[in-house]
Amino acid sequence: MGKPKKRNKSYNYNTDRRKEWAKSKKMPTIHCKQIRQAWDEKKSMLSNLQEMGLSANPNKSIHIPTAKELLGPKEMTEDTGKKKGKQKKQKLHVVAELEAEAAIPEQRRLKLSEPDTAFCISMMERYGEDYKAMARDAENYYQDTPKQIARKIRVFRSIPEQYNAYLASKASSA
Repeated sequence: MGKPKKRNKSYNYNTDRRKEWAKSKKMPTIHCKQIRQAWDEKKSMLSNLQEMGLSANPNKSIHIPTAKELLGPKEMTEDTGKKKGKQKKQKLHVVAELEAEAAIPEQRRLKLSEPDTAFCISMMERYGEDYKAMARDAENYYQDTPKQIARKIRVFRSIPEQYNAYLASKASSA
């Protein structure tokens, strides 16, 4: 067996270790507007998220019972489940705002690639609606089946920007 190589330990004079340490302790920027507004710099990450009604660790927030717990008898005393102490005020508006933002449907930004649009246009001009003939065409490099070609053309027609441009060019040439 070979011997391990000795590495030359040298100090890197180009780095400022104090600045790097300070950077590592700095909190990362929060991109979510709702969370950023409700964040309290004086509190820890866990307490901040708890106040907002969010979870830092989803595995701990939802308890999944083990097989032993499911099969064994449930013995609960009256003290179990009751917490004594101060009630922290919660910022439940954060969760409501996040849910409202998530409920907004996102606009469809689908766009077919140029080779696919060129393929769809050439096939539609040559064969019209005959997808079996399109599948046998030499230009069908990827050997798409008739159903796959029909789906590509359906997607092409569902994109108004590209399909309207095709119709306009077809109308101007005719």
